[in-house]
Amino acid sequence: ASLRFLVGTWNCTYQAGKAHVYYKAAYSYDLDGKWLRERDSWTGSGSDLGMFTYDAKSHGWTAIVMESAGTTVVFRAAGHNPNHIDYRSAYPDATMSDVFERASPTRYTLHFTQRVGGATMRSTDVCVKT
Repeated sequence: ASLRFLVGTWNCTYQAGKAHVYYKAAYSYDLDGKWLRERDSWTGSGSDLGMFTYDAKSHGWTAIVMESAGTTVVFRAAGHNPNHIDYRSAYPDATMSDVFERASPTRYTLHFTQRVGGATMRSTDVCVKT
């Protein structure tokens, strides 16, 4: 319920260096309302799927991101604040972080970081509810 504000459609911008991608994110509840499902799509038939949940027993968040290319990343985050979730990758490795920040009921950001071969790749997504 703490992420219910996400349900609906969002217009998003992904930026990594000079690369900009515009995409739509559609959120809905799945699996008896225990998981929040995110379906992203962008021009050129690109898409991915994300599933998010909060486990009250372990006081932690789980995010699973599945790319259309067949890759999967599993993130975990400690805490209970739905307005700031500091995810760390658990699978396939521990090189990634993705920080979710709720700026308002109609705006959020994602700050992604990954270490690859000694270099750090960073990107920012800004999403606004339609």
